[in-house]
Amino acid sequence: MITEPAPTRERILDAAVELFGRQGYRGTSVGEIEAAAGLVPRAGALYKHFASKRALLEAAVARRARAADEAGAQVDTVSTGDVRAEAELAGRMSLRIVAEDQALMRIVMREGDTFPELRDEFYERIVSRGQRSFVTWLRLAAKRSGAPEPPDVEALAGLLLGSIVNHCVLSTLFGQAAGGVSDERFLATWTDSALSLLEAHGLVMTNATPEDSA
Repeated sequence: MITEPAPTRERILDAAVELFGRQGYRGTSVGEIEAAAGLVPRAGALYKHFASKRALLEAAVARRARAADEAGAQVDTVSTGDVRAEAELAGRMSLRIVAEDQALMRIVMREGDTFPELRDEFYERIVSRGQRSFVTWLRLAAKRSGAPEPPDVEALAGLLLGSIVNHCVLSTLFGQAAGGVSDERFLATWTDSALSLLEAHGLVMTNATPEDSA
């Protein structure tokens, strides 16, 4: 089967994110981005889609924010009554979106002081979006179980999401996660641990069936 090439705009964005993260914003020329995107360098093709290198950065953040919204919406709307299935879905979706965020995360870490407004947008639209999804899920679990909301549901959500972020960041920095643990091994243990935390806070019943939790 023949795979259609990605649209030019997307290829330019992908190339820019990769080069900015590896070489730095100032260390990357427009010609290098065009060449990496499969275009003729310094022929002006980039400017048909983006007004400047800065516009590329803004578009990259906006693209990731849309992806985070789509993934978060899936987590927000899932209510199967099967807490384990919900936990695994939340973990799997978060693992995927955080892993996909890593290329842009390199840029934010490297260029955040130069572009503080983009760093803040990344935090609000991507990082905080994931946090809110976990808070929503934990509050739903509390409501279904008839338990009071944990005294600091935001901290509990941060604990659950933070372990996923750590797994992905270590993989980005060192080429492998701590202990060489694969994503599937991590997800299986993360799901068990998430359920244990929810149980400890009274948000799930150990022997509950999906019908009991609905």
